[in-house]
Amino acid sequence: MQNYISFILPTHNEEKNIIPIIKKILNFTKIYQIEIIVIDDNSNDRTDLLVRQFSRKNPQVRLISRIGRYGLSSAIKEGFLNANGDIIAVMDSDGQHEVSSVFNSIKTLISSRKDLVINSRFLDKSNIYGLSKRREHGSNFANKIARFSLSKKYEFLTDYLSGCFVLRRDKCINFIKLIDVHGFKFLYELLSISKGKLNIIEESLNFQPRKSGTSKLDIAIIWDFNI
Repeated sequence: MQNYISFILPTHNEEKNIIPIIKKILNFTKIYQIEIIVIDDNSNDRTDLLVRQFSRKNPQVRLISRIGRYGLSSAIKEGFLNANGDIIAVMDSDGQHEVSSVFNSIKTLISSRKDLVINSRFLDKSNIYGLSKRREHGSNFANKIARFSLSKKYEFLTDYLSGCFVLRRDKCINFIKLIDVHGFKFLYELLSISKGKLNIIEESLNFQPRKSGTSKLDIAIIWDFNI
């Protein structure tokens, strides 16, 4: 029996990035049963139009168009609550997270029986190609703060603010329901609420340059905590 994987892809103005990422994910349908949930925060380009058109011929793809509900954490939480998969993967829609890295983490999750696999930007084998020096320094600083504020059982982790991770729905959904979407980053909130109860492993991530468009995350270091 194939494992059922749900991918959660939050979007805002990603018309040049989203369909290539979806196609790369669907290349793995021979191995896994896959659904892709795109949660679009009222893009003013053609993002939701392109996803809607693509989904007509590819029923594995679902679009949630949000009007009046904004924010990355909010979008991710809504995706989780609508996901059908036993395993749920979260990744950015701008091409900075490699699809191959996410599927490697899925294999690790299945084989290791862990609850959560985090793709870390800061392991020794990780490579950061698409992170500005300003944002990299900000992320390192934010991670140091996060380490002191979370359970000591998580102090071995290196990337508490990663936007790329894979988890088991049944082990995490009750914690996810409690996440404050106006808090810091989604993963950090999950770790905080779970209070050391999750069995976690990290894997390296090759963080790529953004394929198209401009990231909001370079505006200020503090964005690492806000979106």
